[in-house]
Amino acid sequence: MIARFSRSWTVVLTMAMITAGCESGSPNKPNTALQRGEPFESDIPVPAGFRLMDEASEDRSTGTYRLYLRHLYEGRAGVHAIRRFYRAQMPLAQWTLVSDGNVKGNIVMRYEKAAESCTIHITGRDSVMAATSQVQVVVAREERGQPPTTARKAP
Repeated sequence: MIARFSRSWTVVLTMAMITAGCESGSPNKPNTALQRGEPFESDIPVPAGFRLMDEASEDRSTGTYRLYLRHLYEGRAGVHAIRRFYRAQMPLAQWTLVSDGNVKGNIVMRYEKAAESCTIHITGRDSVMAATSQVQVVVAREERGQPPTTARKAP
């Protein structure tokens, strides 16, 4: 009798914990808005709670300007919440959206600012307890050339 009672309570408590984990501010809910965290670079927003994966990141600058940056961040949020975060935050940092796409849950966003391009690649996996996602941000210098001139034929 006691063993049956104990098993019943174990099942009830387990279900309550799973339900509470899924319902309490889950980042996968459509209306969840991510807050801005402390960025590593002032003009590259990072969602709150995401951490820089230093062993998978690199950057280089001259002291005058940034040459290259490839940072990987990881945190708990759904890919669509992260996408909405970057759609809202990148323009505030003076980045202009060039393209934005989702192919089978892999989101790639491309922005430009002055002589730089920024590509944001968002991937994630859902689990019973929470979503875990990675955001790779690549910033590179863009030295754009002049378009080729067409030779005019003599009349």
